[in-house]
Formats: sequence, structure tokens, C-alpha cells
Amino acid sequence: MPEHTYETFVGVKGDAKQGGVYRYDYDAGANRLELVKQEVHLCGFTHIALSEDKKILAITGKTENGADILRSYRMPEKQEALQFISETKLNTAGDVCHLSISHDGKTVAVTDFADGAVHFYEMDKEGRIGAFIQRIEFEGSSISYRQDRSHPHSAFFSADDKRCFVADFGADRVWILNRIAGEKGFEISGSWSAPEGSGPRHIAFHKENGYNYIIMEMSAEIAVWKQQDRNDVEELQVLSIANPELPGNYGAVGESGLPGHYIAAGDIVITEDGKLAAASVRGHYEIVILKILQDGRLEIAARIPVRGAVRTIHFNEQGNLLFALGERMGHSTGIMEIFARQEHDSLLFKTVNQIEIPDAFVCSLKEIF
Repeated sequence: MPEHTYETFVGVKGDAKQGGVYRYDYDAGANRLELVKQEVHLCGFTHIALSEDKKILAITGKTENGADILRSYRMPEKQEALQFISETKLNTAGDVCHLSISHDGKTVAVTDFADGAVHFYEMDKEGRIGAFIQRIEFEGSSISYRQDRSHPHSAFFSADDKRCFVADFGADRVWILNRIAGEKGFEISGSWSAPEGSGPRHIAFHKENGYNYIIMEMSAEIAVWKQQDRNDVEELQVLSIANPELPGNYGAVGESGLPGHYIAAGDIVITEDGKLAAASVRGHYEIVILKILQDGRLEIAARIPVRGAVRTIHFNEQGNLLFALGERMGHSTGIMEIFARQEHDSLLFKTVNQIEIPDAFVCSLKEIF
């Protein structure tokens, strides 16, 4: 196991005292995982994003009056405290479900599930949140649970920041936004249609083969496709990762529960070398490890049982550690679990450490060499 330290900043829902961002450090050499401190106090924590250079942390939450806000912090150089940079009030609808920072650090995308829109803001080189750029609303619907209208669940920037891909749970689409030439804003230029009733949720990009890997929340399927030109897409594969041996292990969420077909897939990530993907299925309490074949297709390699309903996954840079954060959902409380790749089987990950974090929601990961 690499002798590195990993800082994980975990968003926890709660009031102004308990809610906010907590820092947990994992010493891989000693296999020691511990809470360092509560870094930020924030009502109704919603989401978190770390800049590509690991220097800026953006978070969303609420004021004590219930208004949505976006904050930015400078990441510590030597395991010191987060440094507050800026805060701005958002004109979102109170259900922020995803946050992302462009690769060049100049744009922040705030996705609101209830608003049916993505809001874009400027960010300067120091991490200060700047002017509002635009709000892009989406229109569509589909056949199943929470699909009466568009409900975007995430927005991810392409590697060159010229495009933004929006996974629309409600419309069963991934919208393709192209940056307007010479401007800071985007425009809708096309879309990819997901299977009906599948609910697109998160997206992972392969650096070499150019394919997008989309996980569908309701059906626990992963689609592999790429944009051929401005308006055309090529679909390669749609693969189910649902566990046929666990047909009823969905858990109950909310007063009305969930429909039987709702398998509640969570997140998808790809290793730095592009050889493996990991995807979480909250309804089955599993992480599925997949091989990425030379032609871009996926092949299920292993299933890892987890204690949490995993909402966020991170690989370390070497791809031999897997960090999984589970939320309070169904039969589980919030929990962070760490898995290490086994030397005798490169496709098998085994749990090496875990810590319960009540009301944990999402997290970021920074590796300290």
C-alpha cells in the first residue's frame, strides 16, 4: 500500500452547528483513518467540488433563512485549516444536487434538481466567485418516478472546457452544451437519449478513448457513448450492473418509499490509467468494478459489498485505493469505507478501514505525497 496521506473533506447535512464540512485524514502506510476537525459550519450542506489543481474547494449550503449559497475556500498547503475566500447567494430553487468547477478554474456549474436548470458563475484565479454568467433550463419528461419534467442531476465539463454535459434524470437525456464562441456562456447543441425510465445521474470521462460513461440511477445501467460532432453521438454499449441475486434489496427512502424498479445507482469513476471503472449501486449496497476493454466497452469484473449506500467514489492516483462515502439511506447510516486492491488479484478490492459519519453526503479527496 502506498505510504501517502489522503485528506478527505466530507460534507455533512445538519443545522448551523452540526452541518458543514469535516476533514478526515487517512495515513495509508499506517492504515489510520481519523477525524481531524470540523472545517466549516454551514446549514443544510448540499454539495462540494475540488478544483483540478487541488487548490480551491467550493461548497454549497444554506443560510439560516434557507437561501442557497455558494462559498469558496483555499485548500491548505500543509494540512492546515481551510481559508475562506468568498460567498455569493444563489438564485436556485433550494435543491442543489451537484457542483463542479471547470478544468481551467474559471467557471462553476451549480445544478439544481428542482429548478430544472444549471447555473453558471465566474471564478477568478484566486478562487473568488465572480459574476453570474447564465441559467440554462431544460425541458423534457419520461415515463417513471420523478420524471414528470426535467430534473438535471449533474453537470460535468469536458477536458478542454469547451463543452458541458448535463445528466437529466427527469428527461432521460444527457444534454450537450457547447461554449459560445468568444463568450463565457453555453448553448444547448444536442443530446443523448438514455433508455426510458433509467434516470441518468453521473458521468465519467475516459482520457484516451474519448467515450463518456453515464450511470443511470433508477435502472443501474451504464451507457458508453461519445459525441461525434456538434450534434451527433455514437452509442457503444448499455450495460446493466444490477445484481440479479439481490432483487429486493432496495431499502426505503422517504415516507412513500421507492418503487420496486428503482435500484438507486450512485456514482461512477475511472482510474487514472483508464483500465478500470467503479460504480456504486446504493440499492444493493455494492460497488461494481468493471474492466474497460480496448474498444471502450465495459465488462463486469467484481462486486464489492459495502456497508453504506455509496453516493461518492474516488480512486487514488495509482488506482489501488478506493474511497467510498455512503449516505444515510435505506438501512445504512453515513459511513466512509476504504478499499485496497489485492496484489494476488488486481480486480479485487478488499476493505481495509472505515469510519461512521452520521448524515454524511458527499466528499472530495486530496492526496499528499
